[in-house]
Amino acid sequence: MNSPWLLFLLGSELPVVFLLAFAAACRAGMGGARRGAALLTAMLTPLAAEVLRHLLLRSGQYLFLVHPVEVLACLLAGGLLGCAASRGRRAPLVSMLADTLGLFLFSALLVHAGLGSGLYRPQDVGLVLLAWLAACLTALLRDTLNADSPRIMDEQVYATGMALAALLVLTARLHWPAAGPAEQLGILWGAAMLPLLLRCVWLRRQPGRQCPWQ
Repeated sequence: MNSPWLLFLLGSELPVVFLLAFAAACRAGMGGARRGAALLTAMLTPLAAEVLRHLLLRSGQYLFLVHPVEVLACLLAGGLLGCAASRGRRAPLVSMLADTLGLFLFSALLVHAGLGSGLYRPQDVGLVLLAWLAACLTALLRDTLNADSPRIMDEQVYATGMALAALLVLTARLHWPAAGPAEQLGILWGAAMLPLLLRCVWLRRQPGRQCPWQ
């Protein structure tokens, strides 16, 4: 992987590590887990995501080995803040926002990592399926650690958002192959609210349920 791609992935993956750790700790805390167990879940969830990324996509170097200090800081910050947020009145909303945003960005970064590895081409639609599968497995493993029902199965909009994120990045690479890392990162973060809006629309269609921030 060349230097611009490494810098791009590093700058993008650290916020994803934080969001995944935060959402895992917050959900564990809301489920009644003690702080130690919640922190352990927060540490293991991004680690499982990283391992699945390499097992399914065989892309790049392990972020945890190349930048251990930065990753550990993101893990601890996300875990501790997630534990604190789990005791708040708006814990379900905060957890949902972090979870949706983290899984959306993780799915998009999986496609970026696969394309950056040189093993896949922008025309390989199967890369979207691999990215969606890795993100789903990450969420399932986290929910299993929390002894919770799989959120992917409970609310289909999560899976839909992750698939759209992967397709968005693949489409961007097909139509704007000359875009640099900064432009690609802007496209990625600029569309990060898409699954949140989808979830809001989905909730409004359910009898007796409203979008949580309305």
